[in-house]
Amino acid sequence: MQGGARRGRGGGGGGIRKLLGILLLAVALGITAGLLFVLRSASSSSFSEYSHPEVLKQAGQVLKEVPQLQRQVEDLRSEVQRASSSSKAAAQESRKVEEHWQLVLTTVQSRLDRVDASLAKLEWNSSRQDDLMAEVSRLAKELHAPGRRDSSLRGGPGKWVEEKTVNTEGEGPEEWVKRAKPGVLVLVTSNGNRYMNWQTRVCYQSYMVQASKPGSHLKAFMRVLHRSSPDELMSEVPTTRIPSPHPDCDVWCDYPVADRGPALHAWLKTKQAWEYQHVLIIETDHIFVAPLTFQLPELGHGVAFPFGYIIPSWPTVQPIMKRYWDGDVKDIPNTGNAPVLLQVHDFNRVVPLWAQVTEQIDKDEEAVKVLGWVREMYAFSIASAQASIKYSLDAVPNNQLMVQPPADDALGQAIICHYTWGTILKDKNTDKEIWRWDKREYANGQYGEKPVAPLMEIPPLPEWSETLVTQDGAPFSQGKYRLLDLMRLHFNSAVQSLNCLQRGLPRGFDSLDAAAAAAKPSALAYKARQKIEKEQRLKKMHGQ
Repeated sequence: MQGGARRGRGGGGGGIRKLLGILLLAVALGITAGLLFVLRSASSSSFSEYSHPEVLKQAGQVLKEVPQLQRQVEDLRSEVQRASSSSKAAAQESRKVEEHWQLVLTTVQSRLDRVDASLAKLEWNSSRQDDLMAEVSRLAKELHAPGRRDSSLRGGPGKWVEEKTVNTEGEGPEEWVKRAKPGVLVLVTSNGNRYMNWQTRVCYQSYMVQASKPGSHLKAFMRVLHRSSPDELMSEVPTTRIPSPHPDCDVWCDYPVADRGPALHAWLKTKQAWEYQHVLIIETDHIFVAPLTFQLPELGHGVAFPFGYIIPSWPTVQPIMKRYWDGDVKDIPNTGNAPVLLQVHDFNRVVPLWAQVTEQIDKDEEAVKVLGWVREMYAFSIASAQASIKYSLDAVPNNQLMVQPPADDALGQAIICHYTWGTILKDKNTDKEIWRWDKREYANGQYGEKPVAPLMEIPPLPEWSETLVTQDGAPFSQGKYRLLDLMRLHFNSAVQSLNCLQRGLPRGFDSLDAAAAAAKPSALAYKARQKIEKEQRLKKMHGQ
């Protein structure tokens, strides 16, 4: 028994020494990445938007982390020495050291990701200059050519709204595949309000990091802006603007997401929609934390996320579903319009049906009452059933697209973190609030006249303990802790990349007031909003 105890103690020490060796290697990698970053930045004198002082400053911030990590390694050595006093104490301390090591390793990885993001940004800026010169040349040739020019061209390169459309009627997959390139175009919709725009900027930054990694299928990013006028992100985020049929939503309206389907239907008639074989539809509050490397779906199939609150067979929901679907309700997937990955040919079959069902539901008072805010998600699910699309809807941690902190315990196979849920951490013994973060409270709330600049980082999490619970009293496990912190680190890395250029101002603006002027809704939008408010007041006066 004593010999067995000694062997167990020796094995535990060997495991700990391996962990320390891995950690020291991670620190060495961090130092090397930081030095490479400095050298690479110093040699990149052609970047007009990335001055050497800014690059050196950001690299210095990365290198400053090294002494702290070295001190943590020394602390771990001390813990190992103390742990060797007894086999029981060694086992307990070994677990603590392993947990501590996991958190430190996560910190090291986040610093390396930050370096990767900075290098990707430098490479993007280099190619951006060539792209801008080509864009200027193209615009000079096309200024008098047939077509409609978006008014955003006054403030920079802007985007063109194509008059030419792609004829897909009667075309089979064989002809379509010959034209489209392998890869995934990431697609997000927005009405350009302040709340969605800061989320879009963070999302796009995280996309660029993961798209630049080896083996990633992520090839392009497109924001479809359903709005009556351009906004402040036209020169920063690749954008196609589709005029909204509800211009009042540029100011405020009850249900702005109703414009998504029609806007995407219009976008699918442009050449750019058919550049890649697959599309990944996301939301603005999605953060990319890993590259998309898994096998892409075939025609007729897709990958989506199973939302627990989308239940077509629910007793009160089922009668509504049967109004728009003649088949078995079980064939309606419990998903929504994002995240969804499928071939663009299939997307082209779903979107017109989605827009049609959304409009029909909006005119159905009972359906609006029963389905509420998620009625557009139900409409997409119904349209998918009508188009005979079969989705892979694996639950977390096997879902290949998304997780939702703080509800989920691990990233698993996902590539996106969705921060739709606000997080409040409390001490279960005292009920005292310790930490909170909610996108609805970010930057003083959802509404404001000026864009958010500079952007703010998510504050550090408190040290994990078994007494941590969420706002509903549920235990906050170490898995939930690590996943939330992973999302926080990627969010903050994107924020740091944005803030290091022009104090976080949107690209193309030298002041917050100038960006605010571009973000302001059009006179048409204000007039439409005033008309609706006047009609609502008259109805209220007459008791309608």
